[in-house]
Amino acid sequence: MTQERIERLFLSQQEWEAGEIGGLCIQGTDQAELQRMFERRQFVLQFFLGFLRPGQLSLALVPSCENLHTTQPSAWTVDSLTGMPAEAFARCLELIGQDPFLTQYQLTQLLSKVKKIYGPVSSFSPSVIAQLGRIALRLSDDELRLLNLSELSSIATFGAVDGWSPRQLSILFSSVLNSTKLSPNQLDSSTLVALGHIVCGIKTSDMQNLKAVELSKAVLWLGRLRLLCSEEQLQVLVGLLSNSLAFGHIGSWGPEVFIEIGSLAAGLPDIAMSALVKDQIEGITPLAISLVPDKKFAVAFNQAQIRTFTYEQAVAVTEAQRAALSTVQQTALSMVLTPWEDKPVDFRGNYSSNTPPLVGAADGAMICYLQIQML
Repeated sequence: MTQERIERLFLSQQEWEAGEIGGLCIQGTDQAELQRMFERRQFVLQFFLGFLRPGQLSLALVPSCENLHTTQPSAWTVDSLTGMPAEAFARCLELIGQDPFLTQYQLTQLLSKVKKIYGPVSSFSPSVIAQLGRIALRLSDDELRLLNLSELSSIATFGAVDGWSPRQLSILFSSVLNSTKLSPNQLDSSTLVALGHIVCGIKTSDMQNLKAVELSKAVLWLGRLRLLCSEEQLQVLVGLLSNSLAFGHIGSWGPEVFIEIGSLAAGLPDIAMSALVKDQIEGITPLAISLVPDKKFAVAFNQAQIRTFTYEQAVAVTEAQRAALSTVQQTALSMVLTPWEDKPVDFRGNYSSNTPPLVGAADGAMICYLQIQML
């Protein structure tokens, strides 16, 4: 297992994941399994290159930028990454910053490397800021305030990063306003798209000043994100989208509107959510389902509504949400997850048979995987 062979192995894996079947398998894999898959790749590289063997000279081995594109930055040790020549590291900074498997400690070490090359944070150019990606998570509050976030490319880089704390999101939004010299009611759809996760750093009082029209134009992108907004923030955003200048009254929304707003549908008021009909429910994305607060989910969705869920929506229901459901609601969910058991239930509370067990998300993904293999 030379380095060349390891790179060929990694490339073949990437090609498989980019293919039709591989893409489906990866899409249905939870974060824990993705982490385990990464750890296997990391072990293969570090073991066969000698990083895990005491006394090996390969501890001084550093990758080229090309090596990182072929393998993966986080598959290497952080000492190898920080030991790269400044020019090679700079050429691969954006790739390194986008790696989702780098630990907090590694990100801290990489940020130190960036500072050695480019100087203090206050001197970072918009080009450097736009390449930081997840490395920026390790910036202090004071350093975040010093950033020049006047260009959309810089804002978009940070807006695409998840993992910010609520405090960091608030600081970042203030930095955007200070850098662009704009007020919340002056933000257009392009800026809102670039903000991404940073939208959750806007105070609810300022959110109410956003333009409903501009938000409705940006929601197709924002709705794809797992936004960590509070329930109150999401309700304000949904209120803007129900403005007559945006999508209008919630009761008039068709499934296409729910598909478009994506995760923001989790912010629907309890009363509006409990009044949704089958066609509307079909448009709610699985991501939005998973983001509805536990108690709200149990109160807003009755058993008849849950029975209309698609399999993908039912699998997205979290363990905490299931635990908050009544027995009848859990049975309705089970009927969607395991329709082959064909155990009808009287939704007034009288069961015609024992309640079938719920299928976990991991079991559902495995069933999906086996069905793919049988095609």
